[in-house]
Amino acid sequence: MLNLLLLFADLAAASQPLPAVVIEVPATGGPPVFECKEAIAEAEAYRKVRPPPVLPTQPVRESMPKPSRPSTGTPDDGISGRPRLKLSAAGLASSELPGRVPDELPLQPLEGRPEDLARIGALLEQARSRRVRITVFGASHTGADLFTGQLRRVLQTRYGDLGHGFVFPAALYQGDRGQDINLCRTEGWRSDWPGRKGGREDGLYGFGASLSSADPADFGWLETTVDNPQGRAVSRYEIFSLGEPNGGTLQVKVDDAPVEEISHVRGEVKVLRHRVQVPDGPHRLVLSPKGDGEVRLFGVSAEREGPGVIVDAIGIRGRTASSWLRWDEEISSRAIASLAPDLIALAYGTNEANDGSLTPELYAEELRAVLTRMRLATPDAACLLIGPTDRGKRVARDTFVVWDRTAWVAQVQRQVGPEFGCAFWDWQQAMGGPGSMIAWSMLSPALGSSDLIHLSGAGYVWSADRLLMAMEQAGGLAAP
Repeated sequence: MLNLLLLFADLAAASQPLPAVVIEVPATGGPPVFECKEAIAEAEAYRKVRPPPVLPTQPVRESMPKPSRPSTGTPDDGISGRPRLKLSAAGLASSELPGRVPDELPLQPLEGRPEDLARIGALLEQARSRRVRITVFGASHTGADLFTGQLRRVLQTRYGDLGHGFVFPAALYQGDRGQDINLCRTEGWRSDWPGRKGGREDGLYGFGASLSSADPADFGWLETTVDNPQGRAVSRYEIFSLGEPNGGTLQVKVDDAPVEEISHVRGEVKVLRHRVQVPDGPHRLVLSPKGDGEVRLFGVSAEREGPGVIVDAIGIRGRTASSWLRWDEEISSRAIASLAPDLIALAYGTNEANDGSLTPELYAEELRAVLTRMRLATPDAACLLIGPTDRGKRVARDTFVVWDRTAWVAQVQRQVGPEFGCAFWDWQQAMGGPGSMIAWSMLSPALGSSDLIHLSGAGYVWSADRLLMAMEQAGGLAAP
């Protein structure tokens, strides 16, 4: 009985949002004219002439354990034993490929328990009168913010623009970006996430990754857009970072307002939340270390007040859902709980389908562990598992193999999701089924990428529109 009570106590604590330390910024003159290239050039010039800061030694932290996997012997080469499609006189004509005419495909519905589907559908109706937050975790499909960017644009056009939502303030890598927000960064930031070659494996990643620097020449900025319909205004920034015994000072500057300083020195390692309140309108937020110690950032959320929608895109290339099991549980749970999503979506599966050591049984076990973590942070949120896209591989000019592991990865999500109150959307079937990625790469304009793994920008837009239609259908709604 005592253990059960302790479990409930941990669940209650982890799902409580962190209180925000509020910093009020008065009216400003708006974003400076100073452009990104100029700021980077100035920072690099400064870096060359001043000595690097001498920092206190950080305590050594133990690495988080990696999920154990049994050896399967021969690596998966992506070709052997897979079904082949031959586009020649002896095989299929390209016009016969599944998904060749995407707009004629039937709508792929959300699947799951009726009550879970209804909760998701109801959120769209509620967005007319209250704040609704959709937080999407995933890999490269999410990190590019093309799929999630279209979700954000459509929903904010319909119901109200509540800001861009979550973004890493300095891109983790090339290709990590945000739609409808302008980002700029120096190259001195260190980025860490589970499995990064040469990275820290201490589990202190917040939402899945961290950015750190102690060099005052480094900066990362977020700026509202000028020409886009969305992203033109912000009224607050939620900054999530790491407090630790030898932490440094973070400098925060909005437009031409005076610099604010946030000390990250704490008696213990913990996640911090600071809210920078600004007059609603166009702004530039610049974050930089002061140089007195390392500052480790987990992310920033750009937000506004009022009814409408926020769509967070938290994606890291190459990751699987099991990455969650390598995050510090308390740090990540408190951070995610502080976003307070109304709908949390996990869009993983493409990289699981590429893992030759993964069996359906092992994947189901890991997925249950991940969803248990997710529910620790968001016990009351609606939940959606977004399955992997179709995938193929070219083996000759007119011969392709179909990635047959994708279907069973989706099937495991379909079976496990309802145990945790999660609906499921089969992205592969929405595209037309196995082999559709090959067809999508041949369309003009192409909806699939030439790597037969990712989609084009148009493909992500099409997919997001179809998911929204499925969400509307789940709630019995007609599109506005």
